[in-house]
Amino acid sequence: MAVYSVHTREDGTGVADAAFVREGFSFGAFFFGPLWLARHRLWLAMIVWFALWLVLFAAAALNLWTATAALTAVLLLAALLGFEANALLEARLAKRGGRLIDVVAAPALEEAQSAFFRRLAGDDQEPAAFDPGPFS
Repeated sequence: MAVYSVHTREDGTGVADAAFVREGFSFGAFFFGPLWLARHRLWLAMIVWFALWLVLFAAAALNLWTATAALTAVLLLAALLGFEANALLEARLAKRGGRLIDVVAAPALEEAQSAFFRRLAGDDQEPAAFDPGPFS
């Protein structure tokens, strides 16, 4: 089951246009790093990404390391972006005035949106909290 953080949008609109960010590893960012960064308008992160790629390419061109070491470095850089991609999205939302308003667990985005808006409208029947009573 996926966990989604719900944020208000940066333009200050209400919860009707909330942004849902999936927590966890981003395979899109892992496989398509610069394109994913450009799609989400994370320009500074994209510049840093290209700078690191340039350093890796220069080191490989100067034979400072083996092909295996270069491939490992590229895969580690992609994995780092995959793990931190959604945190970058959340930081962008926070920087532009968005704020975290809820966390929803659901199998898919549509179900997370549905659960969030049901909860917001008060239609969601939450199970009663377990109260163990006094410890004897």
